[in-house]
Amino acid sequence: MHGAMLLLAGIVVGTWNGNWFPSGRAEHRAHPDVEEATSFAAAKMLATGLEAVDPARTNDVILCLNEIRGPRAASNLIARIGRSGLRLVSISAYRRRDRFDQQQDVIAATLPVAEAHWCKWKVVKNIFPPRGYAFAAVILAPAVTANVYAVHLKSDYGVTTPEIASANREKRSAAVSQLIDAERPKRFRPLRPVIIAGDMNADKWGRNELSRELFNALDKNGFSDALTLLPPDRRGTHPSRRYGNSALDYIFFRGLSASNPPRIIPNEGLSDHYAVFALLEFHNSIR
Repeated sequence: MHGAMLLLAGIVVGTWNGNWFPSGRAEHRAHPDVEEATSFAAAKMLATGLEAVDPARTNDVILCLNEIRGPRAASNLIARIGRSGLRLVSISAYRRRDRFDQQQDVIAATLPVAEAHWCKWKVVKNIFPPRGYAFAAVILAPAVTANVYAVHLKSDYGVTTPEIASANREKRSAAVSQLIDAERPKRFRPLRPVIIAGDMNADKWGRNELSRELFNALDKNGFSDALTLLPPDRRGTHPSRRYGNSALDYIFFRGLSASNPPRIIPNEGLSDHYAVFALLEFHNSIR
């Protein structure tokens, strides 16, 4: 019988909301030259984030992106990052009236993929959370597969009444509850590491205590949050002159660990969100 040696291996996880990428507009396209320039600039920014946490390029990569127009925009962006082996592995196909939505969720990875799909949130008790998630089961090592979710929860943009704000909180909480249910231990199925990354549109440390319910639910179910490794004054991912810097973009993980603080990368006006990058670690058993 041979013994087993545990090696600590790393994987870089990044998340960014591209703000109607690459047009920067909800209903209309920007000029092709503008979109091309935006794609190159965004790729350069994301490459900078990867280099910040993995300068030697020795670790694999997972990117979870939000508000990406579609497969072509996603593939062009990913190719321009210049990371060997990085490719589109999962993208949602949400509909908006008679067309595809311009806000798709994306997962890119350098790792082998065992399974990939996307899903809309379920309607529960007349609560209709928008969008859903992109999913990929990535193979971290021969005996380690991780479930990855790219998510973009309901925002509070344009909220005019307390009733609308309350309904939005319910939509965000309902979405998180569905993620937690999907990753509950099941009979005869080994518990996999899990990564949930994206724009949660809620601030874990904000003034509204009711908005923290979804974070409490994740915490109670064993999920850690990379932003907690940063001091409070450095956690902002969504700058605003009116509201100050809010922490809206997160990398949650379970069955993995993080020993170093994440890096938040400004983007010089490419989006109203900054990108977040973290180096996560897992134990790889070699016999």
